[in-house]
Amino acid sequence: MNIALLLGFSPQLRTVAELLEGAGFHCRVFATGRELIHRVSQERYDMLLLDDALPDLPAMEVVRAVRSARAPDVPIILLAADNSEDKLVDALDAGADDYICRPLNARVLMARITALRRRVTGERLRQGLVVQAGPYQLNSMGRFATLHGERIAMTPKEFDLAMMLFSNVGRVLTSERIQQAIWHHELPPLSRALAGLISRLRKTLHIGVANGIVITVVYAHGYRLDVLEEGIVPRLPRATSRVSLPDRSDC
Repeated sequence: MNIALLLGFSPQLRTVAELLEGAGFHCRVFATGRELIHRVSQERYDMLLLDDALPDLPAMEVVRAVRSARAPDVPIILLAADNSEDKLVDALDAGADDYICRPLNARVLMARITALRRRVTGERLRQGLVVQAGPYQLNSMGRFATLHGERIAMTPKEFDLAMMLFSNVGRVLTSERIQQAIWHHELPPLSRALAGLISRLRKTLHIGVANGIVITVVYAHGYRLDVLEEGIVPRLPRATSRVSLPDRSDC
């Protein structure tokens, strides 16, 4: 397993490279965020471990740069000093897969690396799946969507959310289930991260009545994706729960 370790100002992380090498991993150490961003587009890594206190760039900017164009699928673990919920949510929203607070425990770090590696391996085994709904197709191999045959680039979280919704047409997916699948934990009660991601997905894929697909907010439950018939927006039975219809801006 080939791991890239981006060191910052934390002296404890200098022992992480020795720990990884001792566990049988090949570890390449980088001193700056710019160096890592440059190399990750040229070399293949199975996982990135990033310090959150870097000499040249904010750690979140490095995560976003890696995700946006260079290595959208590589697992990323952020090693941080701040254990606040806000920092955790910011890291996961930026594209990190896991967030571990210092001081690091060697056994915990290795267990988290192993767990993330196992999860990613399982996801890669399922690659190649193509999901279709209405005029849309989602290609899990390339992690992109097409609308009427035109390719649409997506962020990792947008694609993961789209795959969940498009694979469950007509079914209500609870907010908790979506959060666990996308962020791998439940978000704080007042977090707007999921609602914001839903909004960005609608805009990215041009979801609305015009394209025959709507995402409905199911009050106090979650979200549901529907394929329309002749422009008619389906509703849940009243006995199930109240449903808020899509905003006019979504149509």
